[in-house]
Amino acid sequence: MKTTLLVVILGVVLMTGASQVYAASQTSVSGASSAVQSAFVVVQAAGKDGGNITNLAAQLNSALGLIQKASAENSSNPAQASADLQAALAIAQQAQSSAANVAQQGTSARQLQLELSISSAVVIVAIAVALYVYGDRIYRRLWLRMYRGQVVKKIG
Repeated sequence: MKTTLLVVILGVVLMTGASQVYAASQTSVSGASSAVQSAFVVVQAAGKDGGNITNLAAQLNSALGLIQKASAENSSNPAQASADLQAALAIAQQAQSSAANVAQQGTSARQLQLELSISSAVVIVAIAVALYVYGDRIYRRLWLRMYRGQVVKKIG
């Protein structure tokens, strides 16, 4: 009788502990999911700034995969689920910290593109003005250079 009572009490304690592990994992899942969501918002802002966010988006997708894997294996292997959630959280934090650098690179690339466009427009306008002012002289000199060996013969 005492052994049965001890086994029942031990079972209740283990069930309570297992449900607490499960509840803690659900909190971890929601925390990791919110970390990935906030990282996604930061990465999306970096993309709007012109940064190349392809690698960051792939990292966030892998973090989401780890969260889904952790949710699926939570009941069978809580330790592995916890490790997957920690890895997903680390990936999300790394992507979020890299997003600022990517956004800066995008802003720099956009600024460089603007400067190149303005420089090209100035060069084109300068060439057009030079051709307008010196076009006749340039044309005559080229024509004389090309046809200097030609002799015009008088007919008749």
